Amino acid sequence: MKFKKILVTGESDIIQRHYLLFKTLSAYVKEFDYLAVDNLSNSRVLKNFVKSIYRKLPFLPEVRASSLRKNSQSFIEKSLRCEQKINQLKYTPELIFHFYGMFSPLWNRWDIPYVTYLDYTMALARKNWLPWAPFPTEKLLNDWIDCERKAYQNARHIFTKSNCAKSSLVKDYDIDSEKITVVYSSGQFLEPYQGEKKIGSKQILFNASDFKRKGGDLVLAAFKEVKQIIPEVKLVVVGERISIDEEGIVNLGLVSSEKIKRLFLDTDLVVSPAYCEPLGLFLLEAMNYGIPCIVSKQDGMPEIIEDKANGIVVEKPNSDQIAKEIIDLLSDNQRLKRMSYNAKQKVIHNFNWNQISNQIAHQLSNL
Repeated sequence: MKFKKILVTGESDIIQRHYLLFKTLSAYVKEFDYLAVDNLSNSRVLKNFVKSIYRKLPFLPEVRASSLRKNSQSFIEKSLRCEQKINQLKYTPELIFHFYGMFSPLWNRWDIPYVTYLDYTMALARKNWLPWAPFPTEKLLNDWIDCERKAYQNARHIFTKSNCAKSSLVKDYDIDSEKITVVYSSGQFLEPYQGEKKIGSKQILFNASDFKRKGGDLVLAAFKEVKQIIPEVKLVVVGERISIDEEGIVNLGLVSSEKIKRLFLDTDLVVSPAYCEPLGLFLLEAMNYGIPCIVSKQDGMPEIIEDKANGIVVEKPNSDQIAKEIIDLLSDNQRLKRMSYNAKQKVIHNFNWNQISNQIAHQLSNL
């Protein structure tokens, strides 16, 4: 590859979350430099404050802390701050690798080439999950989308985590499809899990890190039905503490990486009937350990879960239908084992960082 050193830009937590990507890309790039641009909405204090408000006033429409400053002015200000930080570097980057569409790495100068790695667009958020697009008027929404469009059009290439995101770039932002490569994503593992996976625990796992968006209401309602048919079934909820006290439900909240590994190995099924989910990184983590997943036919999830092959895709999920699918799978260990094997194979051949890095490196070499 012709690039010896690449500058990585984006919000700090997003960059940190992708450290394994750069570890595998280091086989092609000699050196990476990192430049994070955050704002007040990334403050843990502010996030906790917003959560406390919704606990006290649950009838309010849910809005992320990061959405409190979501407007075209904040997009431009953040882009200018990033550009200013780049101008202050002691060198001029050969290439910028930028994460997501919350701001652009450059705004006034366009002499430095950059690529973008994208999971979702604001146009998709507006259609599928309004708390991510809390614009009071269409004009304010369109002003933001115009900023996004400028950032995407000036990028040399765009890598997306789904065909869903690629389609939005083409349809909603007028980006040439030849300029976009779908590379998907992976989980927090460098090499796919090669160990044994036992089936038959009757344990279900649900990631409640964003309870409403991920369909937590459907999961809890479905579990009550499943419990009547399979009394020994257990639901383990991770990611966030929720107010629930029912027999068979264990609410662990945030768990360590070592504990989540043990949970995966003890779990028969992951359920995620999300109303909005750009791709589903928790699903990829589960698939790596051979866990079939039940998901809604929403956003990027059907691109990683093949219906009746490595899981179940429910087109318009309701609690009765989800309960039926859970009961059918937990009552058929042979089918579960077959889906478990297919899930692991999907990760080995498609959804791992080595495979993704190969695709990215190939495209970068052609810039």
